[in-house]
Amino acid sequence: MSERRAAKFVKALLAGSVAQKEASGLFRIRGQTRGPSLDANAVQLLLSDGVICSTGDVLRASPLARNWLRRKISDSGDPASQHRHVVRQNEGLTVNLNESPLARLASASSKQRAFLQPHHVQAGERVRQIVERARMMERTTMSYDLDRLPGKGHDRFAARDLNDVAIDARNELHKILATLPADCAGVVMDVCGFLKGLQLVERERSWPRRSAKLVLRVGLDQLARHFGYAQVATGSSSNRIHGWLEDGSRPVRFE
Repeated sequence: MSERRAAKFVKALLAGSVAQKEASGLFRIRGQTRGPSLDANAVQLLLSDGVICSTGDVLRASPLARNWLRRKISDSGDPASQHRHVVRQNEGLTVNLNESPLARLASASSKQRAFLQPHHVQAGERVRQIVERARMMERTTMSYDLDRLPGKGHDRFAARDLNDVAIDARNELHKILATLPADCAGVVMDVCGFLKGLQLVERERSWPRRSAKLVLRVGLDQLARHFGYAQVATGSSSNRIHGWLEDGSRPVRFE
């Protein structure tokens, strides 16, 4: 499948168009005789990735399409990507740190080292991608509860609208978060999955300031080990080794 052709096709769908199967077997944007088109194999790949959805022979963009297109534009060297801080992680994952909720915590300054290290960001972005595949981004106002994770047997939220990719992603997400203490799982899901700010997370839980980012890092540390992402040492050899608690901070008790 031509990546450029697929990107043009998805971009047209995101503009509000739909695509329909022609007698030739190609899927073409409706009303555009020379518009973007894809063959059945290319369409099947996009369907499998959850980028588009189908109703009979009619195709539409899915909730995952916009982020998928952004990543393709970044990979292609599009001029617009020059204004982004994009880094490539393992497994071909690209991360736009200007859009990531982890960006500020992963940025170092002249006076202070970064609170999160690359392996933390990599683990957090892995969670975000799974949430996107699970088609849960449209529910950013939901209250996180591991026992009521959408897609489990007793929760029928949009079950009839989910494809196999989304169902598998929800099962994968549940297994991953089950390896974390409840507080860590909740914060990781809220920040990395639902893109909530740390202040909102603290306000919703009635936590003291700066506590959420400590819990977040503990959770991302455990996830990085779970995913097999190695910690990379940075800085000069003369730098002191610091603990993960800030001055005057107390450990958070996990229930």
